[in-house]
Amino acid sequence: MKAMKRAFTLMEVNLAVFIMAAGVLGMVSLYSLGLRENSQSVEDVASVGFADAVFAPLVAALTATNMTWQQWCDAVPGVSRDDCNGLNPRDGWRAYITEVDADDDSNHIKESFLVRSGCNVMANGVAGGILGHAPAGYNGSMPSIDGNYFYALVATRRGSTISLAFRSSRRLQTLMSQPVYYTEVHFQGVR
Repeated sequence: MKAMKRAFTLMEVNLAVFIMAAGVLGMVSLYSLGLRENSQSVEDVASVGFADAVFAPLVAALTATNMTWQQWCDAVPGVSRDDCNGLNPRDGWRAYITEVDADDDSNHIKESFLVRSGCNVMANGVAGGILGHAPAGYNGSMPSIDGNYFYALVATRRGSTISLAFRSSRRLQTLMSQPVYYTEVHFQGVR
């Protein structure tokens, strides 16, 4: 009597191929997710670096001990010296967006907003306004930020506290959905 050789059946081979295919397809789908998360991580790290570079000269200028109360009050435009409520609600982040015509679809009005293309110029204006009111002898300036990035800077004042908020993004229309980096500076000058 001849001994039979042991071998895999066609069913076992098909099952093994199916399991391998499912594993390989799962790894391929994770590759695109990992690539997207990696690019977002690179953008987040760059944004943190930009925020630090923007805040450093502004905080240094605002914490100067020889800054007068007049200079402090004038550092944030649009707020009177006696006003302790900060900026008008129409200012702040809203200054960086523009409303697009509403779409009236059977009485369901949808409002759309777009980020203004001159956001970098507006942010540089806010920083320049603060640095322009720095005491004599301070030579700080707005850092240069990679030209591939869009950014926004908001300064508000409530009494003796100035709040600075910063955002940046590679894509203009996602600027307002990015994380906000924030710092507060308290008046330390001479009244």
